[in-house]
Amino acid sequence: MTTEDTSTGGRGGPLAGIRVLDLSALAPGPFATMLLGDLGADVITVEAPTSARPGTVLGELPMYGGARARRAGTSPLHRSRRSVVLDLKQPAGLGVALALVATADVFVEGFRPGACARLGLGYDTLSAADPGLVYCSLTGYGQDGELAQQAGHDLNYIAESGLLSASTRPGQRPGIPLNLAADYAAGGLLAAFGILAALTGRAATGRGTHVDVSMYEGLLGLLQVVPAWTGAGAPDPSWGGGLLSGAVPFYDCYRTADDRWLSVGALEPKFFASLCTALDRPDLVAAHADPQRWDEVRAAFTDAFAGAPLDTWLERLAKVDTAVAPVRSLPEAFATAYRHGVLPAPDTVGPIPRMSGWAVASGPVVTRPGTHTREVLGEIGRTAEEIDELVATGAVAD
Repeated sequence: MTTEDTSTGGRGGPLAGIRVLDLSALAPGPFATMLLGDLGADVITVEAPTSARPGTVLGELPMYGGARARRAGTSPLHRSRRSVVLDLKQPAGLGVALALVATADVFVEGFRPGACARLGLGYDTLSAADPGLVYCSLTGYGQDGELAQQAGHDLNYIAESGLLSASTRPGQRPGIPLNLAADYAAGGLLAAFGILAALTGRAATGRGTHVDVSMYEGLLGLLQVVPAWTGAGAPDPSWGGGLLSGAVPFYDCYRTADDRWLSVGALEPKFFASLCTALDRPDLVAAHADPQRWDEVRAAFTDAFAGAPLDTWLERLAKVDTAVAPVRSLPEAFATAYRHGVLPAPDTVGPIPRMSGWAVASGPVVTRPGTHTREVLGEIGRTAEEIDELVATGAVAD
């Protein structure tokens, strides 16, 4: 366990003094440790040699910009951390990893169940040496059960969980919401939450724990209100059938005259009444609670919004107490947020969440794997000569 903030560049923060050893490679793990690193934790990412790196082939696809963003110093998944390259299949590389674990408060891995144990880095082994270690495993389907060893990505998990059907209208091809729901929400966010909860528990008891994050289970957790509602008589929201998936006309998107889209979220009666009045259709106000008239409302909204460009509607409704917003492209959304003062730069978010009691700032992006290998190994007592020998054998890289 670290006792002083030696690695955050003086950034400080509520997690200063906490060391996180991150062996994950794909989005969920680095997102979780980015959140921790932004708030002051000393995050050390252990990366594989280039020949064994899972993202190398992906980085060659023209539609993927992760590797290029990292080299340009803009990738958030590589910020607020240090990077070492270890070959865990070599005894010397594994020895370095075990020495690093001995200095860590938190260990994060994203391998399939059993892979870390086969390497000698399983929870049982590491917790026996340090009962206070917080060990987080981040997988698609969890550590056990029939699906545990099944391969998958965000798309597969949202499909299996039912979320994909709830974001798709009947007869349409399912709409894929990037890799936000499973990777970042049910994966990275839940992992960060679990780690912080475990650290809080450890502060009181001295005991660590195994935090088992299943993105599939996390998605079901995010969706658990659905069976509660349907059990109480609400319609199944799959395929556009529920209150929040487009079945009602006052929670939907409408095309404008310039072929753009406006989202309407006028769920509450007051918002619905304000919108109807602004559209010169006060006769529709009473239809809010009358499903027999919802087709009439949808037709009226469709015709009205199709009659003017999006900007005209935004200007017209700006001072109306109702819930509407434009459907923006991603570049437009970030540029608009920056213009409104929400973001410190057009493409930078965080640290999040904001905390009034801490002045925190994200650390720089590590643009090259192994940038900090020599620095970190020096901190655990390896001499320059020993590091040279490790580099020569390929056990580490700098």
